[in-house]
Parts: sequence; C-alpha cells; structure tokens
Amino acid sequence: MSFLLWSGRAIGYRRTSAGLGVAVVCFVAGYLAAPERPFEQTKWLALTALLFIAGLAALVWAAAMAHVGVEISMYNVRIRHGLLPMPPIAVPLRMVGELRAIDVQSSLGQRWGWTWVPGLGRSVIVRSGPALVFDFGGRQFTVSVDEPEDAIAAVGRVRAPSR
Repeated sequence: MSFLLWSGRAIGYRRTSAGLGVAVVCFVAGYLAAPERPFEQTKWLALTALLFIAGLAALVWAAAMAHVGVEISMYNVRIRHGLLPMPPIAVPLRMVGELRAIDVQSSLGQRWGWTWVPGLGRSVIVRSGPALVFDFGGRQFTVSVDEPEDAIAAVGRVRAPSR
C-alpha cells in the first residue's frame, strides 16, 4: 500500500540556462585573463581568481534555480530541492489548513528562488506559471509546481468524510 498521494515538480529552464551561460563566460574570461607568469603579475592573478569564483557562484545559482519537488503523502508534505543538498521542508498534513492553486508571474525584477514574498509568505519559485499555496497554521508557503489542481484533488480525497 502506497502512502504517497501526489508528487509534483517544477523545473526552471530559463534561469538555469542563464546561470550556466554566465558561468561559461566567467570561466572563459578567467582563462583568457590568466597571466603566463602568475606570481609576477598579481593584479591579473587576482582578476583570474575573481572570475573563476564568479563562475562557481553562477553554477551554484543555476543549480538553485533548476528544480523543486513537492510530495504529499497521507502523513506529511515534503518540499525538497532537487539539485542542492538542502534539507527538505516537512510539515504534517494535519497542519495544512488551506491548499489553493495560483499563477505566479516571476521576472527578474521580482523575487524568485527560496525567498519571502510580501503577500505570499515564504516561497520557492523557480519559474512563472502554476503554483501551490499551502497554509501551514496561518503561515503561507508558495511552491512552483506543474498541475497543482491534482494536488488539491488528492488532498481533498483524503479529507473527505468516509461513508
């Protein structure tokens, strides 16, 4: 018997590819700026090191924007990050007061990623489109997922009174 009611995820292709592009540009620029005699030209060595560090930061950023997953079982809700070694958020299902679907419009001028959004509370937004809003005892949590209506239906089936 499976206790998993619903599983969904969202992948942020646009931001991931932008982060990978920035990382490649930083690595190529760092390679081209590398001096032949590194310890005689310290300013070029420092520039090369900064470009490689910026490239690594862009790779981590790309991994952070790549994937988010949600699993709803009969006992809890788990929100996990697919590519970064972050601990998942696990909340008992009995603490979920309301579950609704919304459409988030995320742009470069707005907040995205693991953040706090005014009016939506804490959120994990990796792309524009459908999202789930959980109400965990008065606190809202928004997560980008594909087909959030299926999650709402799965939780509704569990909460429906037995006949």
